[in-house]
Amino acid sequence: MARVQESQAWVTFCISTYKRPGFLKEQLNSLSQQTLPNFNVVICDNDPEASAEGIVREFNDNRFLYYHNERNLGMILSFNRAIEKATTPYIVMLTDDDHVDKNMLKEFKGIIDLHPGYPAYLGCKRKNVPGKQVEIFEKENYVFELLDPGKTETILWSSCILETATVKGFGGIPDFGSPHFADHALLVLCGKDRGGVFINNVYGSLSSHDQNFSKSHFDLYYKGCVGFYQFVTSHFDISSYKKNGINALEKHLHNWFLNNYFILKKYFTYKNYNQETLQDINDFSHKIMSLSFMKPVSPKFQLMQIGFLLKKPLFLIKYHR
Repeated sequence: MARVQESQAWVTFCISTYKRPGFLKEQLNSLSQQTLPNFNVVICDNDPEASAEGIVREFNDNRFLYYHNERNLGMILSFNRAIEKATTPYIVMLTDDDHVDKNMLKEFKGIIDLHPGYPAYLGCKRKNVPGKQVEIFEKENYVFELLDPGKTETILWSSCILETATVKGFGGIPDFGSPHFADHALLVLCGKDRGGVFINNVYGSLSSHDQNFSKSHFDLYYKGCVGFYQFVTSHFDISSYKKNGINALEKHLHNWFLNNYFILKKYFTYKNYNQETLQDINDFSHKIMSLSFMKPVSPKFQLMQIGFLLKKPLFLIKYHR
């Protein structure tokens, strides 16, 4: 059982970065503002030219631990190397551009002290639950509560604290060929045997900019969708994600697809128009919608397509006023 110590570092922020020194500098500046300072940061630089090294050295902070990958390992392997280097009882997975609340560690420490012994403490947005309420779910209900968008509306791995020994025990982040859903695969695995603690508050954030990985590599959307479905169905009994006729896994994938498709569609239609990219988006959406487990959401998808077209004049005013 991992225990939080009063003075020594008890949690490590695990970061993988690749040729984005500006974003990394902002991230490290932000982490420096944490109101509970006993933490480490492991930075794995995936750039063979070590473009992040100078940024880390500038801080002259012995909590910031820099490791250089001599070749580009890819996102998942680089994150897993950061996990390997962590020596604290807990870890937080963090990109170089998505910041967390400065009080995150202070608030989580209080929750862990009150409810010790769980492998996952998840800051998330829960439906019909008072703000910052703490809920404990044992392994029988953990996956369903996590995946069902009718229960959990928003979940970010940057808003979660995970037991390092548990994550290392199953080999780190699962790799099914795409970073899409690799974070959610990590979170479901963490609570597989001992459940987890949910806190109704999102401590992390997602930044939006032109360099977002999600705005390119569209073939990986399909691979991630298929990979996550196969991962969950092969690693978990159906009773863990299907209850009372509700298949939380399928609902999770449906909700993810609709959200991401229309975010991309709006961005590349109105904010940064690109006809070729729009065709790529349509191509991967057709492939995803051809999957058997995605068929139930097809009617809703078609209605939302119509709504998107009807709102076109409003979008044009918003983005070109």
